[in-house]
Amino acid sequence: MRLHDTIVRFVCVLLAVVLLVGASSRLDSLHKAQVDLKLVSVLDIEKVPAGKVFASVAMGPFRGVAVDILWMRAEKLKEEGQFFDALLIAEWITTLQSNFAPVWDFQAWNMAYNISVSVPRDQWEERWMWVRNGYELLRDKGIKENPNSILLYRSLSWIFQHKIGGVTDDCHKHYKRELALAMRKLINPSGYYEEVTQGDFKKLMSAPREVKELLKDVEVAKLVAALREVDGQFEKDKDLAVSYLNLSPEQFDPKVFDVVDLWRGTETLEKLDVFARAYLLRNEWKLDIEFMYKLNEKYGPVSLTNPEDIAPLNWEHPDVHAIYWAELGLVRAGKPGEYSVDEKNTDRIVFHSLQKLYRMGRILVYPIPGELPSVYLRPDMRMFDVCDRVWQEKISKYLLMEGSNPKAVMGGHKNMLENGVYSFYQAGHKAKAGKLYLKLRDLYLRDDYKISLLAFVRNRMKEEIRDLEIHDATEQLMMSLRESYFLYANNQDNEAFGRENFAKELYKHYVALYGDEEVKRVDLPSFNMLSYMALQDFLKDPYYPAIMKQGLKNRLEVERPDLFEKLKNTENKLIEMEKKKNSN
Repeated sequence: MRLHDTIVRFVCVLLAVVLLVGASSRLDSLHKAQVDLKLVSVLDIEKVPAGKVFASVAMGPFRGVAVDILWMRAEKLKEEGQFFDALLIAEWITTLQSNFAPVWDFQAWNMAYNISVSVPRDQWEERWMWVRNGYELLRDKGIKENPNSILLYRSLSWIFQHKIGGVTDDCHKHYKRELALAMRKLINPSGYYEEVTQGDFKKLMSAPREVKELLKDVEVAKLVAALREVDGQFEKDKDLAVSYLNLSPEQFDPKVFDVVDLWRGTETLEKLDVFARAYLLRNEWKLDIEFMYKLNEKYGPVSLTNPEDIAPLNWEHPDVHAIYWAELGLVRAGKPGEYSVDEKNTDRIVFHSLQKLYRMGRILVYPIPGELPSVYLRPDMRMFDVCDRVWQEKISKYLLMEGSNPKAVMGGHKNMLENGVYSFYQAGHKAKAGKLYLKLRDLYLRDDYKISLLAFVRNRMKEEIRDLEIHDATEQLMMSLRESYFLYANNQDNEAFGRENFAKELYKHYVALYGDEEVKRVDLPSFNMLSYMALQDFLKDPYYPAIMKQGLKNRLEVERPDLFEKLKNTENKLIEMEKKKNSN
């Protein structure tokens, strides 16, 4: 019996040795396969932080097990609302396995969405800090570790499109303002984005990338030396651009401004200014200026009167940043010709952001003395043709891919064309509305498109006003007139007149539709009365700053005295009516 047991043990040990030797012979090929599939990270010990090297080496083969356990724990903590604890565990996972892309997505979402909204809304600065933490984590670390993960580009784009560009967060206007002002300082310090040209981007593209390159210019070197002599904040190369762009009397020696004034208006100071702005775009915002230039050419707004006139994108708008990161993801991590859900969702971000730029692409940051600037978003009709073209390109792309379903994309495009016809007509661009209507007819053969343009627009009106009571009808007209006053107050005269004319047309339609009824279900006030009511509504609205309201009144009195006189007459009649009522 003992001999039998001994033989069995010997055979088992021998078999184990054979299996171990066989397994060890496969290690190299298995490791190569893991590296090829990016299931492990290949560490260059000289370039990798010591903590990551220690975690990778110390955990050895148990690192994957540890990551699985921590991942499940992080998910559970998030579900329980313990966001900060989940954040800590996610940081451990990124240290142990930085090539695990979903954990970067998890961590950024937790920061930008969960932790940010756990902060009271009156503490918007802290909320904004967490939103920034979320997109900076993906941009500066996650994508750096996983440059071929389209998931992370899509997630980064989504934060700009939805969290900053959307309206679900109570503090979204603060986010929009902070992003807009930061980009304005870097791309267009004058504050008038309509003046930005591709020439401005060419200057930024050609700016030196490092301070040592900048200082090769003898005159610029003299200017920098003069700044460094009067204030030590310019001494370090890494602080030069930041210090220059943040000049303020409170933080710098007054002699700094004497130096700047001495060089003001010179080509030398302009070179320093362009360098500083380009440096921060590249190093703080991690934006490739050459790629920005290409996107301006590809997606820039098209003039309504001259299709050859293409302006740069408005980089103050969060949806432009969403397009940038989505497009970069498609370039770096896309798989041309292969269907991918992540790639399709990234494509969707591009055309949905373009659609948002058409609907709300004009971003107005209105300065108010002694207060934070107000932010207003309004349609940019120039983005329609771009959006239309890209939408059709994406439809063609997914029609060719086996297993894809372009129906949702095509349905969205049809709805966009319908809205475009109505919106351009409403804004007074009837010729453009007519061209879009013909295109809608050609692409989507439907019986309800066989009628005339005017009939189509009137049908859309009927859909919107069907079964409205008098208060609803009055409100809709006043909304159009209020928007006209807002546009006029901000020097967008063509759009303002288009909106006013549409309100007149809508008023006639209401009267024709309900004017002959025995029971006056929609017994509207006169159009002059509605104009007056809309103006008063605008002037009393606390949403708009007093300086904007005063500017509107000044413009009306000087430039549109006929309208101003009608409004004053209406006001006088109301006062007289009120006096008679009180006397009785």
